Amino acid sequence: MTATAAALFLYLAVVTWIGVRSARRSSQSVGEFYLGGRAMNEIVVALSAVVSGRSAWLMMGMVGLTFVYGVKMAWFIPGYVVMELLLFLFAAPRIRRFTQRHDDVTFIDYLASRFGDRSGLLRVVAALVVVIFFTAYVGAQLKAGQVMFGMLFDWESVVAGIALMAAIIGFYTILGGFRAVSITDVIQATLMIVGLVVLPIVGFLHAGGFAAGWGRLQAVASEEGSQFSLVAFGGLAGIVSGLGIGFGSPGNPHIIVRYMSIDRPEHLRTAALVGTFWNVLLGWGAVFTGLAARALYAPSVLPDPKNQAFVHMATDLFPPFLAGLMLAALVAAIMSTADSQLLVISSSITHDVYQKVIRRGHPPDPRRAVTLGRITTAVVIVMAGILSWISAGASKEGVFSTVFSYVLLAWSGLGASFGPPLLLSLWWKRATRAGALTSFVLGAAVCILWVACGGKTATGVHEAVVGFLSSTLAFVVVSLMTKPPEDAEALLASMEPEALPRQVERAPTS
Repeated sequence: MTATAAALFLYLAVVTWIGVRSARRSSQSVGEFYLGGRAMNEIVVALSAVVSGRSAWLMMGMVGLTFVYGVKMAWFIPGYVVMELLLFLFAAPRIRRFTQRHDDVTFIDYLASRFGDRSGLLRVVAALVVVIFFTAYVGAQLKAGQVMFGMLFDWESVVAGIALMAAIIGFYTILGGFRAVSITDVIQATLMIVGLVVLPIVGFLHAGGFAAGWGRLQAVASEEGSQFSLVAFGGLAGIVSGLGIGFGSPGNPHIIVRYMSIDRPEHLRTAALVGTFWNVLLGWGAVFTGLAARALYAPSVLPDPKNQAFVHMATDLFPPFLAGLMLAALVAAIMSTADSQLLVISSSITHDVYQKVIRRGHPPDPRRAVTLGRITTAVVIVMAGILSWISAGASKEGVFSTVFSYVLLAWSGLGASFGPPLLLSLWWKRATRAGALTSFVLGAAVCILWVACGGKTATGVHEAVVGFLSSTLAFVVVSLMTKPPEDAEALLASMEPEALPRQVERAPTS
């Protein structure tokens, strides 16, 4: 295990160094700390947007569930790939123009400006939703790290794995802010691609080649009925649920702020092409990794096959140092999402609530705000660690039993709460603040209650679909019953290309 650990910690040393290098620049202003000075190039934005949304649920959760349930898990891929392509092409340019015009540096800033929130109530409710779901989301990433470190070092202590993962992510995020997070995302995206392309190839080679490996999968399918059929996903409800995971994308702030950070709105088309290509490779790489694992092993070889398939396969098939690099890809998936989410939580509390509501009317102190943001980030990661520790004792079939289901609840809750208000606010002048507040509360409540009351188990329909559709209906009905901002047409006009002066020179990225 020494060589494996050496390769893994070599990668961790690199990302920590990036955090230290970015620390000074990130301390200059809130905009720099939370948005990278709106100076990120299209490649950084594309890869950062993709990998911050894929996390351990893909490399650990999707691989593990494909290992257990088969190719039908592939229905999740087109849902988020298509949605994020559409966001890049149509929503992102409007968000980028509007937020520059109104000097918005956070996702909640955008919502407050677009809906004319003067009382601060919208900011407070939105921040509460962010804190609830993102703390759980970060907790899922720490759970993934704990599973990996536990298998790698044979640790029986759950606390040790969670604490190590929290310390690693927290250190460079607190120091380097958005710039460090975005730059490390490029490295992490590369590692994730390598891991999810190389590992399934090596797996099928060990199974005797693709033809022989596929033959083994067919034998499994004949033993388990239609378990490994593409159409065997709980019928129509299962397929709709798989595709419906895309409803989460427009409501996850850590993805949306990437669009806000790009140097020029017109570069988002290139980002869309790069991001979609990466999304497809990562998704299908995870599915084929799970299939290759099933061609090699039976699920019974692992105590927790839904979470451990990737780690077992990497350590079993590769020499120690190369196994460490494969595990570095898994850590990259964890870090690329958790660091982004920590920044969103931090900005929601320090910028959107403290600075914009509690300290409203007082001149801002940028350095004090950044310091407070760093403290908040540290507190949140401790809270997420505690939640992850609690989930370690959860039932084998509960919502916290797998990294995938853990993440899906948080992903769906954010998508249902924020997705409809965000999308409709970009084109519909009748969108109102009251409608947005209704969506925030109802979207979150429906997702939680749907899972807690057994609706998901009884129908097979995921909370992402039910929550998003309920929230959309509520938003439209309440908006039609209430008064939109008086300057709604002007707000929509500020999203158009002519709203920004033409930039002659490209903004620096470093």
